[in-house]
Order: sequence, then C-alpha cells, then structure tokens
Amino acid sequence: MRRILLTLVAFLLVAPAAQAQNERPYLEISDPNFRAYPLAIPEFKDLGQGSGAKAAATGLQTLRFDLSLTGVFNLLDPRSFLVNPKQEGLTGASINFANWINVGAEGLIKIGMLKSGTELTLDCHLFDVASGRELLAKKYNGPEKTIRRMMHRWADAVVRHYTNTPSIFATRITFTKRTKKGKAIGILDFDGHNERYLVKNGSLNLLPGWGPGGTIYYSSYLRGGPHLYRHDLATKKNKVISRAKGLNIGVSGSPNGKYMAFTSSRDDNSEIYRIAPDGSGAIRLTRHWAIDSSPAWSPDSKRIAFVSERSGNPQIYAMNADGSGVKRLTFQGNYNQTPDWSPSGEWILFNARDERLVYDIFKINPATGEIRRLTQDQGNNEHPSFSPDGNLVVFSSTRTGESKLYVMNADGSNQRLISRGKGEYTTPEWGPWTEVKQ
Repeated sequence: MRRILLTLVAFLLVAPAAQAQNERPYLEISDPNFRAYPLAIPEFKDLGQGSGAKAAATGLQTLRFDLSLTGVFNLLDPRSFLVNPKQEGLTGASINFANWINVGAEGLIKIGMLKSGTELTLDCHLFDVASGRELLAKKYNGPEKTIRRMMHRWADAVVRHYTNTPSIFATRITFTKRTKKGKAIGILDFDGHNERYLVKNGSLNLLPGWGPGGTIYYSSYLRGGPHLYRHDLATKKNKVISRAKGLNIGVSGSPNGKYMAFTSSRDDNSEIYRIAPDGSGAIRLTRHWAIDSSPAWSPDSKRIAFVSERSGNPQIYAMNADGSGVKRLTFQGNYNQTPDWSPSGEWILFNARDERLVYDIFKINPATGEIRRLTQDQGNNEHPSFSPDGNLVVFSSTRTGESKLYVMNADGSNQRLISRGKGEYTTPEWGPWTEVKQ
C-alpha cells in the first residue's frame, strides 16, 4: 500500500508539469491579443581559433533576418546587451539570466561555432530567460558555404517551437525580370538569395505562376503568341501547353493540383478558361462581352477570384470553379487588379490605382467586404502574392526608382527589400510549401 501511495504522489507531482508542457500556448499572429515575443540573439561564440568570423557574421545576419521576417519575434537591439556574448557560455549554468531579464528578453538564443578547415559545427541553444530552462538544443555540421542553410534549419526549429507550425524558410518566389533582349523568368529564395534565371531566351516571357509538382507556368512570345508554357524545375525543360490564337496569359494553379486557370482570347474576347496541368480539356468559365482576366484560386479550389471590366472599369469578382455564381467584390476605386487569395481564405490581395494615378496594395475580406490598405506613399506597389502560411506578402515596388521585390507582413508592416540584383523585377508569385530539412 505504501508503494502504491508513493507512486500516486509521484504521478500527481509529474502530471501537472507534463500537462503544462503539452498544453503550452503557442504564438499566433492572428490572435487579436498577439504581442511579438522579445528575443535576444547575441553574437556567435567562437569555439575555435577565430578563423570563422566571416561565417559567423553571415550566420547571425541570416538568423536575424529569418526570425524578424516572421513577425512573431521582437528582436532586441544588441547594443542594449549587458554581457559580452563572446565570454558568456552556452549552457544554462554559465549564463547570468538576470542580465538578459534586465534588457527585456523573454527568449535567448546562444550559438557556438567551431571551424575546422572548410567545415563548420554549430552548437545552437534556445532558453526561456525567466526560468533559465533550455527549450531547444541542436547541432549542425557542414561546409562553410552552407552556413545560411544551417541557419534556416535552426530558425525553422525555433519557429516551430513557438508557433507549432513550419516556417517558410525553404520556399521560393518566381518573378519576371527585364533583360537587354527581352524579359526572363527567374526564381529566388524567400529572402532574395540564390537568384537565377529559369527562362532566358531573348523573347518576352511574362507572368509566371506555380503549378503542381515543381512546375512554373508562364507566357512567352518566343514563337508568336503569347503562348502558354510549362517549365519543370527538376528537368529544366520547357513545354508549350496552349497555342490557341490570341492571348494565353495570366495562369493560376488550383491548390489541389487538378487545374490551371488562365486568360485566353481564343474566342475573340478575353475570358477565363480552365485546363488540366498538361494543357488538355480547356473549358471556358466566363461569358461576357467585357474583358475578364487575372484568375486566382481560393485555397479550397472551389472558387476563383478574377478581374472584370463588366462594370465599366476593372474590379475584383469571384465565381465558382465551374464559372457559376459570379459576384462582384470591390466597389471602391476604379482600377482594381491582380487578386491573390490568402491560404486561410479570409482575404484577397489586390492592387488599386488611386486618384493620383499611383498603384497601392489592398486586401479585401470576400465575406464581409472589409478593405484594408497595406501600402501608401512609396512609389507604385503592384502584384501582391501571399506566402504559403499567409503571414507574409511579396510584391514589386518602384519606391527607390526601378521596380524591385519587397516582402511585408500581411498587415502591411515590416516592409523590406529582398531583390539584390540590377534590373527591373516585376510580377512575383510566392511558391508552395517546401519543408526545411532538419
């Protein structure tokens, strides 16, 4: 009996702690009471002979960019730190948490780096400052040139810990870029790195959009056209899938991977059509004398938002996936275009031209009609596209002169440049989820 009582007491002592851990509240940006989590990220601690300073600087910059971009964290200013991070240790016993409490930190990331030849070892730790408890610990090994990838992996682990959702740190963005001989289709990482061309043939290649299974669709004047093409990211091959007369442009892939919607004038007027990913089975969805264009699928693949001039000027409409149930959504402004549906289905992004003939980005709730403005007084801002988690938006902007790519939080805050190359970047579209490999 005494043994049973001791076991019961032990269970009662352990169970609440285990339950508290399992029921740990997660940070949600959509929560009306959300407050960005104060997080301190000091410089990396050198565990070797000091030869990895450049890699450490790149790693710290990458980590801070990743976590700041999420909108989940309030990264504290390193100038406020009260300790020398190069001297303080990486374990809880060697950290004076009072110093971190005094600068307002609730979370603390400590990273040690050892460089051996061209190889790096990263020892990463995440602490709860108030309790001094270690929340995460991971080690990463690899060539120095993969430091950014290793930091994406650690940043993803931190995001998952606090939000219980994966990050977008392995996603990519496709775009159009002007070249000396035309326009090319390019791709880059979510943070603007690893930019490269996918289609550069000296012709006009326009309006890329993501399709199923690692494919990107675009329109090209390479052989007349514009014709609709598909680019396979794995094989790097391009294949024409629609050579119908007139326009074949503005493609959008359904989230379930079954269909592609695009604008075609094969019947002498610009209408919305639906096809299979291989270009077969074309079905006309809109039937109106006005111009219909720019289709964008809802996250459940049951509805399509599009632009129509049937009211006299371009406005945002929505219809069922078979073309029925057409409903006008926007009634403010006289030039609204380029819709993009959020992953939650709650919002549709679009850009609109105001009374000063300047383009800015807005979003509308298709159920209530509520409109919120996201950009203002910073050049022309166009072609917005949601990240796959719905927390971020990529768009093009002329705020510094030539059109470049920017990202911002879904509420319009935290706007920052991501394209780094020369030339004009336009019509970005954020790609689908890609898991960060831990």
